[in-house]
Amino acid sequence: MIIDHIRDLDEFVRFYKEYRMPKRYKLKWLIKNPNLFCVYHEKEGNLLGFITVQRESGYLTLSGASVRKNMLENIRFINMVCEAFNEDMYAFTKVKPAIVVLRKAGFKHVKKDMYVKEKSKPIEQLFNWQFNTP
Repeated sequence: MIIDHIRDLDEFVRFYKEYRMPKRYKLKWLIKNPNLFCVYHEKEGNLLGFITVQRESGYLTLSGASVRKNMLENIRFINMVCEAFNEDMYAFTKVKPAIVVLRKAGFKHVKKDMYVKEKSKPIEQLFNWQFNTP
């Protein structure tokens, strides 16, 4: 898996048209988004999918599209992108295959079509532990 920006604009446009995104993610906006991450096959070099990160209604959200039968790579890709940002990451979807991938990547259902992957916290914060140091 190789993560990069758009390598071949024509390939990206074809991919965008084939794997529908919500209407709010216009092609021109995606191309200009500095937080657009494309994933390419290591050996063949072809585009396998992309993730875009943006602010929506005050939430840091991710959205994306991928070729089918690529679940393990998608989970790794999502986790890598989430680790690059220092806050909770949200996703909004009603698409069942996307929900399965998000859940396997550590996202939890919040409400309706909203999912969150909380940023890792130090163990002390998770359990409200206080360590006594000598």
